[in-house]
Order: sequence, then structure tokens, then C-alpha cells
Amino acid sequence: MNDIVLITADSVRHDYIEEMEFLSGYQTQSGTTVGHYTRPSLAGLISSQYQATMKSAVTRPTIPEVLSNAGYTTIGLAPSPQLDEVFNFNQGFDKYENFVDAGNRGSNRREILGQFDLLRKVYHRFFPPHAKMSDLPSDETVVEQAIEQFNEATGPRFMWVHLMGSHRPYGRGDDAISRSLDRKALFSPSSLKDSEHQQITSAYKDALSRVDTVIEHLLMELDGDPTFIFTSDHGDEFGEEGYYYHQPQRRRTADKLVTVPIVSNDISLTGDRCSLLDIGPMIANQADIDPPAEWNGIDIQSESRSYTLTIAPWHNTASLRLATDDYTVTSTDGRVSMTESGTDIHIERNEQAEEVQERLQDLGYVE
Repeated sequence: MNDIVLITADSVRHDYIEEMEFLSGYQTQSGTTVGHYTRPSLAGLISSQYQATMKSAVTRPTIPEVLSNAGYTTIGLAPSPQLDEVFNFNQGFDKYENFVDAGNRGSNRREILGQFDLLRKVYHRFFPPHAKMSDLPSDETVVEQAIEQFNEATGPRFMWVHLMGSHRPYGRGDDAISRSLDRKALFSPSSLKDSEHQQITSAYKDALSRVDTVIEHLLMELDGDPTFIFTSDHGDEFGEEGYYYHQPQRRRTADKLVTVPIVSNDISLTGDRCSLLDIGPMIANQADIDPPAEWNGIDIQSESRSYTLTIAPWHNTASLRLATDDYTVTSTDGRVSMTESGTDIHIERNEQAEEVQERLQDLGYVE
């Protein structure tokens, strides 16, 4: 059985993959996210199930769980509050590191106020959701730990690494966009000067280049020549439809947000359409394992996908985006439910531990 490495990087748009020189040298395909921001998107990927995206939490059986049952050593490193064990992202991993800082705690007022548009807007004027990365380990730190854990593990091995260097504000220190520019893009995007827009996109490109370098180092240092798959949880907007970044509370499913790259060294990427739900069956095929019946993804190496579905849940309502070769249908801000195997599944608001709450606020996800 082959060693397999899944790498995800935050906020990577498919139309910017050329900024990642190392990765773009491999076969690349566009993919469609199953959610509109990190938690529902990667919950759907790791679970290969729509209901995980609906719930914004991982649902069994997971990719690492299936591989673990087949004899794989499973390792996960995911330095984002969206990927905390509270949301079951550790399910199936022998080792899972989320890099939680126990001292990083605070109020949950933003999450409460986030349910009410007027209160949220007023609150943001005084406490803007500027993203900061200082409480998270650098990508270099995460990758060095990943190399050590992978090379020390007995095979066959599966490892998932999530990288945050491409998340807004697109760097640390002088590399990051300023707090004032970040706030202007959020609250008054129409007032941005061309030079300010260029400053944001240039910082984004530079961030992608740095992440690409880190990924190259990771793959060069892992022993055993593993199969790797790279993708992203979502993209970011840069004013194409009047918005910047990814703003979960808006439940947007614009092309720039939901179209991401899929890259691999060994897996043949075929067909014109791929959902991130299909990553699970791809990995199962590579490991010579039958995918569980519960999974909604397909193996695009042997089947053709006729449509993609993106679900954008936030506070009990959601937007939906269904795309085929001939049309794209979008439903915005509705009450959404689904029935699977006789069970009704609804969009829910998840309660988070206080320390997770504060870290979500730091990244600008929670208001």
C-alpha cells in the first residue's frame, strides 16, 4: 500500500495556481469546494459526505478512519481553529495536532452578535474582524513537525497537513497587508484605489509563493516517495463582484470562492468536473481500498461527475450552488435540509469552546 500525503492550503484560487511554481509543474485540475469556508468545506472533504458540510463538522467514516482500519498509520497537522477536535477533525487519526494555545481565550460576544445584521455591522465598526496569524505556528514550523512525524512512523502512512500562510492577511509582519487596508477592503471595497487593490493581490501572490516553497520542502524531505494530493478549502474574492476575501456570514458561492486547484504527482486527474468530495475515493483507490457506501464522492478516474454541489451554511440558513455543463443554479440564504437514509439533516449553529472561539475571531471568521 502506498504512502499518501494530503496537503491543503487556505484560500487558494484555481486561477492563481501559476503563482505556485513547484505545484504548477504537476498535473493540475480545477475542483469545486463542497463548502464556502474552511470548516464546512474540509469537513466535507475529510468525510466525503454532504451532511458533514451541512453540519459544519466531520462525519464518520472519515478518510483517515478508513485508511487506519486498513492498516495505515494516520497523522494530521491542522493549525486552524476551524479544524479543532471540537468539530471532530481528529476522527481516525493516530496523531492529530491542532496547535491550540490554551492561553488564547476570550468572549463569545462576536458569535452571538453575528446572528443579527445590524448589530454585527455596528460591532464591526469598533471591533473589526481583522485576521491575525501571530497566534498560529508558521507554515515552516508545521512542516518541520510533519516531516519528523511522517519519517518516524511505520508504513504504510497517511498524513494530512493544512497550511495557513495563504490566509488573509497573507503574511506576517511586513509581509501582511495592513490592518487599515484590510478593514477598508472589508467595509468599503468600492473606495479602494487601484494601488490598494494591487497591494492586496500582490501580497496574496507572494503568500502563495511562500506556501509553494514550504510544500516543496515538505515533499522533498519525506521519505518513501509518497503519493501526494494538494487542494484548497476555498478561494478569496478580490472585488470581482464587490467583495473581498471570504466572508462566511454572506454565504456566497461565487466562482472565485468555490473553484480551487487539485494537484497530484501520481493520481491521474481526468474529466472536466471534480468535487472535493471526490478526494476521498481518489485516496481509497490509491490505497486499493473500497470506498465506504456512506461516501458521496466518486472516483473520477473511473466515473464521470455530472454535477457539483456547494453548500454555504451559516447560522441555520444556507446558500446552494448546483453546477453542470449546461447551467449553474444558485439559491441564496434559505432554510435548507436534506434527508439521507431516512434521517433529516438541518443546518445547525455549532457551539465552540471558548479558546476555539477566540481563535476564530482572530482569523476574522466569527463576528
